[in-house]
Amino acid sequence: MATICIIGTSGVGKSFLVRQLASKECSPAFFEGETGIIPKEVLESVFNGKNPMKRCEWYVNHYVETFRTATNISKKLGINCFVDGAPITAYANVYLDDKKYLDELLKIVKEVDEFKIDKIILLTINKDKLKEFISKRGRSEEPVEETVERSLKLQDELIRLSKQQDNVIIIDRSNLDFSKEEDLKIVMDKLK
Repeated sequence: MATICIIGTSGVGKSFLVRQLASKECSPAFFEGETGIIPKEVLESVFNGKNPMKRCEWYVNHYVETFRTATNISKKLGINCFVDGAPITAYANVYLDDKKYLDELLKIVKEVDEFKIDKIILLTINKDKLKEFISKRGRSEEPVEETVERSLKLQDELIRLSKQQDNVIIIDRSNLDFSKEEDLKIVMDKLK
């Protein structure tokens, strides 16, 4: 069985899709931030221009723990594990940060290189649908316009990095509703 990561920009529906797929297969699910464990100062640093080192370290530590756990469960129990995020997510975020920190940030994210993810689904989305989703979330630490702008840049970076890997399936979810059985089936069929 496999460790299957769902990646994409903020607000694209990664966590919801992870939840849906894991529920369908009665499999474990791991989330990037839906459980409310991301420290507020880490989230706020995305927009306030502060030194990104602390944010990067927090995410990398979270990813390392998550990927290690998911990989171990998948191998030991012979089941799929679904994860919100993947190693390339860490790299994509680093390339968006202030270039004066690039070398230091790349040293931090190298920790995720040990993990070879079996399958990755990259969810992409158009600007209007992304704005709709982010507005509905209503998170105070995510100003809608700035979040959409940064998210689209992150999406471009994820697409660029995904083209360098052979285990990534790109799905435009702009017209997909993962609460609908037929739309969820599209994703499940691509995983086969």
